[in-house]
Amino acid sequence: MINKRAIKTNTVLLIILIISVKSLSQQFEWEAGFFGFFDNREYFNEFIIPQTILGENIAAEAGFVINNNNRFRAGLSYTYECGSKGDYLLPDMIMYFKGSWKPATFYIGSFPRYELVAHPRAMLTDTLLYFRPMVEGMYLEHRRSWGYQNIWLDWTSRQTDTKRETFLVGASGLFNKGIFLYQHHFIMYHFAGPAIDIPNDHIRDNGGLNVMPGTNLSRISGLDTLTVSSGFLMSYDRLRHVYELRFMWGWLSDVNICYKGFGLHGVYYRGDGQVLLYGDGFYKSTAYGRADLYYERKYLDRIWSRLDFSFHFLPGNLDFSVALHIRAGIDGNVSLDRNKFSEK
Repeated sequence: MINKRAIKTNTVLLIILIISVKSLSQQFEWEAGFFGFFDNREYFNEFIIPQTILGENIAAEAGFVINNNNRFRAGLSYTYECGSKGDYLLPDMIMYFKGSWKPATFYIGSFPRYELVAHPRAMLTDTLLYFRPMVEGMYLEHRRSWGYQNIWLDWTSRQTDTKRETFLVGASGLFNKGIFLYQHHFIMYHFAGPAIDIPNDHIRDNGGLNVMPGTNLSRISGLDTLTVSSGFLMSYDRLRHVYELRFMWGWLSDVNICYKGFGLHGVYYRGDGQVLLYGDGFYKSTAYGRADLYYERKYLDRIWSRLDFSFHFLPGNLDFSVALHIRAGIDGNVSLDRNKFSEK
């Protein structure tokens, strides 16, 4: 006996598929990029280990434009750290959907972290751009002329019999009207166990909050950038069934000055030693200052470079680091219905 309901359902699905394929075939787009990094850290303190990091990342992705607001991409991202021959590492998958419905933008899948997730180093260490360039989860942002608010999820480990379940949830916002500047950042890290219990192992809850009002004097100063902000930094930490929720508080100040590519970025923290598991180890100190002297430049809107000389101030100690970052990228699209190629 013929199932008329099934025939009707399949017919509707076939029509939807044909319409979707036709819409997908309007434009094919692609992009590829290179990121090279050299980071020499001459540290001699109890909070963070010295190391020299030299490596490169190459990524390529391509996909279809569904319409002006929706697209999906797939590709690969591979990071190679110089000197690690023989240590085979699988490439990261790029596979995501992006929807843009102004003023909102939404990502779901595995997508690049760069220029999306931006937290103070105290909350998210900068080496994530080297060794974890992809966010695997979701990202939602609401952006206006005065600023933005976003929230995101990064699933860092899926639970198996032997692997832990871990994930990060974060949010950040910025408001800038005239000379008034306000920023806030939140991070939560959930650290659970594997499906097969480990004796004396416990779930850990960790995270933090940063609120920083300030002023943006860039327009009236004649400089490309002049911002000053200051506010509190808080972290919390709990190891279930071992110790209860603990709170660490401190004060964080930030100043950034830049003119024609030359800049100074200064940070000073004072308060309790912070416990942020994904943060920069320097903030475990009760007092920490950092001064970055930098020069950055763009070439033909396709190549970007930045050189940093950094000084790290701890009580009774001065450490030094130098970093060079180079990014290069190309992209383009093919109009399939008109058989024309265009490169951006």
